[in-house]
Amino acid sequence: MSNTIKFFFSFIFLCGIFSNSAVSGSEGDRLYASGKYFEASIEYEWMIFKAENQADLYYYKYRKALCYKQLRDFGRALDELQPMYFASANDSLFQRVCYEQSQCFYLNGEPSKALWKIDEYFHRSADSITHKVFMPVRLLCLNETFQWEEAKKCFRRFVQMQSFSTEKEAEMQLMVDNLYEKRNLPHIRSIKKAENWSRFIPGSGQIYAGKAGEGIVNFLLNSSILAFSAQQAFNGFYITGYLAGLGFFNKTYQGGIKRAGILASQKNKEIIVNFNSGINAMIRSDFLN
Repeated sequence: MSNTIKFFFSFIFLCGIFSNSAVSGSEGDRLYASGKYFEASIEYEWMIFKAENQADLYYYKYRKALCYKQLRDFGRALDELQPMYFASANDSLFQRVCYEQSQCFYLNGEPSKALWKIDEYFHRSADSITHKVFMPVRLLCLNETFQWEEAKKCFRRFVQMQSFSTEKEAEMQLMVDNLYEKRNLPHIRSIKKAENWSRFIPGSGQIYAGKAGEGIVNFLLNSSILAFSAQQAFNGFYITGYLAGLGFFNKTYQGGIKRAGILASQKNKEIIVNFNSGINAMIRSDFLN
């Protein structure tokens, strides 16, 4: 997730509509502007305590959440943002809060919840200008959840929202179509398949997940344990063979199955980070020039 966070923050340039550079002049804002996010969060907590109306309360909670996001404590940032309810979708703070929630959900490893928040905002707000700001986050989340067709539609829509010439837009749309062709999509490992491979042949699931060395070691370990158990039984030491052999084998066998699923999941995350990094570079190169 650290790699995801590293390249994701380069998307901040796309969020000019929700820029936080304009501050109200409070001590908390001054601390935030100077990069003292922890101290700023404490100051905002005091201002939350003193807030005399809901508008001020929500604003200070929003600012406090920004501090936690900068500190990469996305769970606590969400704790500040989640309780807020806005009756009107036209409230500018509602737009900012929804955007920060979608960011923090994604960075907290919850892309499905980020998509839910973005879709909720799209449903409640007809402001297509602000929709544009959400599109890169939505695109990343769709890729991370392997929704390739929806991701392609999202990217094409994002291209249409730009002020490109007719020729440039056609070029970008073609680039997006090529990116999401089946032959260019990431090869995602099936967690279930990795577990099943290890269930039938110990170690093969790890090999399928891209860890050949670990898979070979797991296979040899399980084979040696079975050989030891068989030898003990052949020599008449049935209890020793069962307890020391099959008992230990059961642990390494079941552990290998679980490990194969974990490795497949980790491999998928690495693949998606690399895929999204390429999209990030494309946007920085073609959408900012």
